Amino acid sequence: MTYLIEGRRTLVKVVIIGASHGGLQAALTLKKLDPQTEVVLIEKRSELSFVSSGIILRMNQMVDELDNVRYLTAEELSKKGIVVLLNTMVTTIQPEKSTIIYEDDAKKTCKVSYDKLILATGSNQFSTNLTLPSKDKVTVFKSYSSSVEVLRKLEQARSISIIGGGYIGVELCDALKEKGKEIHLIESAGSVLFRYLDKELSSLIEQKIVDSGVKLHLNESVIGFSDIEEESFITQTTNEEIRNDYVIVAVNARPDTTLVKEFLDLNANGTIRVNEHMQTSDPNIFALGDVISYPVRNSYRKSFIPLVNNVVRSATVAAMNVLGHPMKYNMTQKTTATKIFNNYIATTGLTEVEAKFEGIEVESIFLTLPSQLPYLKLQEEVHIKLVFEKGTHNLIGGQLMSEKDITQSINTLSLAIDKETTLEELVTMDFYFNPGINQPMGIISRAAYEFLIEKYRV
Repeated sequence: MTYLIEGRRTLVKVVIIGASHGGLQAALTLKKLDPQTEVVLIEKRSELSFVSSGIILRMNQMVDELDNVRYLTAEELSKKGIVVLLNTMVTTIQPEKSTIIYEDDAKKTCKVSYDKLILATGSNQFSTNLTLPSKDKVTVFKSYSSSVEVLRKLEQARSISIIGGGYIGVELCDALKEKGKEIHLIESAGSVLFRYLDKELSSLIEQKIVDSGVKLHLNESVIGFSDIEEESFITQTTNEEIRNDYVIVAVNARPDTTLVKEFLDLNANGTIRVNEHMQTSDPNIFALGDVISYPVRNSYRKSFIPLVNNVVRSATVAAMNVLGHPMKYNMTQKTTATKIFNNYIATTGLTEVEAKFEGIEVESIFLTLPSQLPYLKLQEEVHIKLVFEKGTHNLIGGQLMSEKDITQSINTLSLAIDKETTLEELVTMDFYFNPGINQPMGIISRAAYEFLIEKYRV
């Protein structure tokens, strides 16, 4: 994008704070749209593009080295004309002067001006009301350096407690289950993955967790630690005392708004308030990723949802609008997928519990269906739950679980939710059939069909 000032052609200068998924996507998009755009990318860490779940990929031997879990280097960005400042801490933003003050890697104070500023500061590693007594024994992880240390500690530890039964906690249990260690998974809610799954599927996962030898503690909160000076210390929960020599805290990521909370409008949950173009209360400042809240389909409020797919989409929208190409952020269905305990899990939309909390009357069906026709030697089951709005029959939620890779089907369900597809439309949707792969009516249509029959059976 260029501006004409008194007959002169002037390029826009964009500064981006934060070089994780969102900052990188914004920077690359800006350069693809207009290679002449001046882009400065500032990152407080010494590295960029490290995937925070890399520790799990390494433990599952999906990569040879933890340092390989990256998709871009600073050198590659520089070749694209992006100025990259690593080990650089922004100390002050002066919006009235369109200036940023920062300390470089030599601790020298410097300034940089901007025409447009993009905030991609993300979330703090994890926050908790607990006082973490010792990083050597009770710790969090997200960056490469912290992941290196945690990986080393996990290999040495004999008894490990993992606080938090979300994706990170459950994936860690899966990665550790055959390492010959005593593993405790502590979750304050009544089920694992409760933000994404209803009880039908979460109970199946919980059984697999228990069968693997992991000690599962549901409806328990950690209230503190004692004997921390000892090699083997106590993790005190609301129900019991667990003796272990290492603890991972995998709960409560929170938005990092430290730099802007004094001059930008914030939401009640601490995120930066943005419009549908990712523009903040300052028209020259945009925000994206884990530092903002997202509009959720079929919800009356925006929510803090730290998922990378949301981050990348919001970064694309921000970059487009920074360069004057109007683009709006669509709703999110908080679509997720993972593989744990030899099963693929995929979710989208509201759970039945969430829908009721939103005041939506719902109907649902949970089925276990064979994927293939009965004459094939290979037989794989799929557990599926569909949630519909009562009255309209619109699909508002879907959950899948199988040893078969069904993860692409969740994208179909996400699109169906976004387009307000009805129960009847799902039954008659045009899906492929191959006699060596599936049944004439696919899993999604068959689940909808069975529900339709159940509703109207005489």
